[in-house]
Amino acid sequence: MAVNIELIQLSIATSEALKAKDSRHVQYMPCQVNHDGEAAVDKYFTTYVHQETVKGEGDERKGLVGSLRGYPLVGAKTQVPEGYTGMVLRETRPGLSMDEDNRTMKAVCQFDSFTFWNWDRHPSRSDRYQQAMDWTTIADVIHGDDSPLKGTS
Repeated sequence: MAVNIELIQLSIATSEALKAKDSRHVQYMPCQVNHDGEAAVDKYFTTYVHQETVKGEGDERKGLVGSLRGYPLVGAKTQVPEGYTGMVLRETRPGLSMDEDNRTMKAVCQFDSFTFWNWDRHPSRSDRYQQAMDWTTIADVIHGDDSPLKGTS
């Protein structure tokens, strides 16, 4: 399956327009939402999210608590890895060929932080998303420049 991503040369104005007006609007949910349009997130979700002390892996820390359709959520604000940019992509209309193996996505928003949610536990290094982000560091070491690693001689 080929996925094409339309990336245009961004001017400063276009780049600023793509940035999320508020990074709290970008949420990584532990479920699939079968909706493809606008949603009143501020009215029905964000207003019910609050910060409280959450018991984690042997410690207590501040985290976010909310719910989605009655199911409890525990979350944390997460930064996009250094050197990367988060982007929200929207699929453009399929072409006349209706070739499902060839899809095109267009960037509609970029962000540098987002809220990561779990159903029943505070986000931690054992989450699959966090483990996937570790690969960015490994890939940088493997494919980056040949300069020595920090702290080594």
